Amino acid sequence: MRRKPFAVRMIAATSLLLLATATPARTGTTHAQVTDGLAPLAWFVGHWRCEGQFANGKPIRSGETFTIELGGQWLRMQHADDPPNRYLADSWWGYDKAAKHFTATVFDNFGGERHYTAPGWVGDTLTLENTATSGYLDRFAFQRQGDDAYRVTYTYRNRSGAWQLGDAQSCTRDARVSQS
Repeated sequence: MRRKPFAVRMIAATSLLLLATATPARTGTTHAQVTDGLAPLAWFVGHWRCEGQFANGKPIRSGETFTIELGGQWLRMQHADDPPNRYLADSWWGYDKAAKHFTATVFDNFGGERHYTAPGWVGDTLTLENTATSGYLDRFAFQRQGDDAYRVTYTYRNRSGAWQLGDAQSCTRDARVSQS
């Protein structure tokens, strides 16, 4: 029996590894499988279409997808601006039992990594504030507007220390996209 060359075996093994990491196994986690700490955020699960404008009045549209991951411990948010804008972000939201607050880490296509915390819902608003003590400070405020809509407002601290609008979008649940 003739063995395949080492390079062919390596390419095949690497391809299988890449395929396995590119298509993570879904465990079928449902709202009922969400941990108690994360349960208040399960409302976000699904696909959303958003539109609004930047502070300068230019339009912005995007899609956001929220999924429960890793045994119900994390809420993953994937954000993608529609062209011509190009911001992409992958966020992981969780609950810190010791500190008794929500956490979020955002990774973006500009090489950014930012950390946020939120005490929880205050009325119908969840505000994720950047935990940095200096440098770029920003926050996202998610305001529920019924069962199938929310408004997200992005603000940042300007040089004088005041919160300044970056953009605001209204998002509606996209029922056309099937839940996974």
